[in-house]
Amino acid sequence: MTRHTLATRAAILALVAVLAACTDSPTEPGESGTRWNAGETATDSRRGVDLTISYNATTHRFDGSVTNTNASAVTDVRVEIHLSNGTELGPTPRVSLGADETKSVTLDASGQNFNWYSVHVELGSSSS
Repeated sequence: MTRHTLATRAAILALVAVLAACTDSPTEPGESGTRWNAGETATDSRRGVDLTISYNATTHRFDGSVTNTNASAVTDVRVEIHLSNGTELGPTPRVSLGADETKSVTLDASGQNFNWYSVHVELGSSSS
């Protein structure tokens, strides 16, 4: 193969990689891609940590909880919300959850206009 052919193939592979990254699929580990309407309660689960959260149009914030359904503690739990307008709320501060422990989650959405949102739980210091 000539040097020109190799360069062309490399450019095509790079373009394919860029196009694959530009889909509507989730972009971070753990994102399900499920879209929830503002009036719906969202749920997500990741390795035994369950999230339930909903938008309160009166207070302009998301309120919910994360629950560790595991028999042992889970560390560095946080929550993110992605709005249809491109805004990311969070992540929340990292918390540890003991076995069967539940903690409240609140994210402020003041000033945000959106049609839908998606949520996900992150675990560990590397957001895995």
